[in-house]
Amino acid sequence: MKHVFSFLVILSGLMVFSANQVVLAEIGETVILEDFSSQGKNGLPSGWKANKPNPIPAEVYQIIETEKTPYLHATGRPNRIFKKMKWNPNEYPFITWKWRMINVPDDPEKERNATVYVALGTDILGIPIITKYAWSSIKAVGTESSGGMFRPTTIVLQSGQAKKGEWVTQTLNVLADYRRLHDEDPPNEAYGIGILTTIEAEFAEIIAHK
Repeated sequence: MKHVFSFLVILSGLMVFSANQVVLAEIGETVILEDFSSQGKNGLPSGWKANKPNPIPAEVYQIIETEKTPYLHATGRPNRIFKKMKWNPNEYPFITWKWRMINVPDDPEKERNATVYVALGTDILGIPIITKYAWSSIKAVGTESSGGMFRPTTIVLQSGQAKKGEWVTQTLNVLADYRRLHDEDPPNEAYGIGILTTIEAEFAEIIAHK
């Protein structure tokens, strides 16, 4: 269920009312998917779950409070986190987030990356259909690698150290990517968003919009 807010109403933020449903704040043509403003009992941002218990998720990811806007700091120890977020990708086809790489290793023999997982639907078995958007330490921008039938396609959006330490705003037409990769439209209710990184990185507000 979604509560629709006008521009004149103060946001109450994201409200988790079950393990599988999230109330998302809609403001005009924007849906706030995550603003990292609240912490759950597991130490992660509210509603997020980790793929595995170790490394300890709450030690890998921490919410950083600032006067302007909170953000998520990731140490770079790999442990994927994911949150179910229900929005209509056919109505809100674009996703925007901000990310910043704190330390990008300069090792041409071993790739490290920060990735944002976007799942707009599920397959016939109920498994999320994921596209991974990456900041890679060595692969060129625009590189795509298919994981095969049951693994996500990875698309490199940023590469290397040139923008290290800077907040970079990323805007994508995830609906167009889904159609291109899967030759179909996604359902009217998306599945969610995930984060996994082997680079020390930070992530700020994630929104869907028209």
